[in-house]
Amino acid sequence: MPQIEVPEVHLVPIPDRMIMIEKGMSAGVARAAAREAVRQARRRMPKLSGGAARGLQPLYGKGYFGIQWSTPVVWYQDHGTKPFTMRSLAGKVIPMWIDDPTGQERRDNPKAKVRTTESGKVQILIFRRAALIGARKKTYRRDPATGLRVLVSDKPASYPGAPGRISRREASQPWTRAGKRPGAIHPGNVGVRWRHPGLKPRSFLNTSMTQAAQKSGLLATRVYVADKGWRNHIRLHGEEFR
Repeated sequence: MPQIEVPEVHLVPIPDRMIMIEKGMSAGVARAAAREAVRQARRRMPKLSGGAARGLQPLYGKGYFGIQWSTPVVWYQDHGTKPFTMRSLAGKVIPMWIDDPTGQERRDNPKAKVRTTESGKVQILIFRRAALIGARKKTYRRDPATGLRVLVSDKPASYPGAPGRISRREASQPWTRAGKRPGAIHPGNVGVRWRHPGLKPRSFLNTSMTQAAQKSGLLATRVYVADKGWRNHIRLHGEEFR
């Protein structure tokens, strides 16, 4: 099914709901449209544990309907984010869910928490500490002849923005891409650690609202992205919803 959207009017920078106004719409029609919008949004949105999807709730009344969400991650999943270095993690212990398809991580960490995602992947909870900005990791060994500690390695610790490992290289022959050198650094390596790749925009909220309106026989023209003060914001735009 093709993705259908209408223009969005953004009333606040970090919203928690999306509203569509339809003058003369009864509360019953609004309720049905809101529930259909939530059903479609839950089906379209990316899911791991499913918590964010369960947090979607229908929002409706005479003359309007919409979707409300309980966590900002829904908005970021919908509109996407740019890549960024997660410097706010410096010095913190970070919980991380990692895939464990073979069960090796569970055998190595029998007391760790385990979950199965909505897509069926088995994951285990581990913890990693991000070093402070500028920290270095020094490795020593003891010289058997003198008994003294000898510095053998001095490199940046794993702090946000530290030089990163090269995770992707060009394939070896005969699979090297045309015009590339085997083993060369592949595009996409950002060269720093604790780098978030960003999120691709999915627009599942707008599409779900628009299709729910069409299914209810409503004329979808625009949606408003707002927070709990949406009524006052929309009135300032000259819109009425009664």
